[in-house]
Amino acid sequence: MRILCIGDTSTQGDGRPCSGLSRAALDGTISITMSGPEGVAETLRRSHYDLAVIQQAAPDSRLVRHIRKSRVPTPLLIIARTLTATTVADVLSAGADDCVPISVEPVELLARLRAIVRRVSGHDSLTLQIGRLSVSPERRVAHIDGKLVPLTRREYELVQLLALRKGQVLNKETLLDSLYGGESEPHGKVIDVMICKIRKKIREFGIDEPFTTLWGIGYRLNEEAFIPLGAKMSSAENAGNRPSRESCIPVTSGINILASSNALDLA
Repeated sequence: MRILCIGDTSTQGDGRPCSGLSRAALDGTISITMSGPEGVAETLRRSHYDLAVIQQAAPDSRLVRHIRKSRVPTPLLIIARTLTATTVADVLSAGADDCVPISVEPVELLARLRAIVRRVSGHDSLTLQIGRLSVSPERRVAHIDGKLVPLTRREYELVQLLALRKGQVLNKETLLDSLYGGESEPHGKVIDVMICKIRKKIREFGIDEPFTTLWGIGYRLNEEAFIPLGAKMSSAENAGNRPSRESCIPVTSGINILASSNALDLA
């Protein structure tokens, strides 16, 4: 999970993320990029982030409203030192997805971050279920038909990202940012190689094309490839049993047509 942490000097004098985020970053669960509030809308527009965390002394809706008026859809979570029911309601009404106190326990904060990303991506459970494929962000594993797919850490992160963004085409820059954010990013070819290796592993489960390649654009999870076999057969049978389309043009009997033709000849 790639997070842009928007710091507030009145909250964190040393310019570091709150302890909850720091602990999550230490175990490799998330990568954090620090930023000030200036130009943050453009930063979110130019680079891919799963979520933005705004650290404030007290919830202030002005930055949230600015980001939303700039038509930036990135999910927003507010971490503040002082909270009241009114200020929390104000930032939520302005477009924030959640608001928590700075004293929030790391395990709860991480769960809230994951829940927001899942919800925004259209998933309503802890496990991302796409047909035969299930991805567990909590355990960081992927299964097909209940069997573990032997993925490396980076390969798993790539599969999870494509599963979260199902239906979307992600370019190599976005994939590199998400997988290597905050680190020295390798050449874009590493994504092609990784996709190739994952394809080979998933083909062992009888799935030929788990990803759709749009040349010069990027990659997308091929949801149709993961449709359960029974559902595919049922769909094919239904297609074969469809009644033939009937013409809506009224048909006159042959006898009447002949009679009409003879009448014309006599005329």
